[in-house]
Amino acid sequence: MKKITLLAVVALAVTFTACKKERTCKCTSTPVSSTTNGVAATTLGNPSTTETKYSKTSKNGAGCASGETTSTSTSTWGGTTYTTINVDKMDCSLS
Repeated sequence: MKKITLLAVVALAVTFTACKKERTCKCTSTPVSSTTNGVAATTLGNPSTTETKYSKTSKNGAGCASGETTSTSTSTWGGTTYTTINVDKMDCSLS
């Protein structure tokens, strides 16, 4: 009975350590839209790629998620206020 319990504990320990390893989150950000004071831009920027390395983490612990981000910036030039809204799509994969 002690051998079975010991084997179960060893197997469980190996399972937990095998799941935690170095992982890389690779994200590509692609501009979807850009508007300034309600006027859409005719040219959008190029996609960009970033990589983040995580050491000794599980797939769920890395925080590598796809989605959409919206950023807003405001500037004043010549007495006129300009509000720019950019939307980017993030495609991420974890390896």
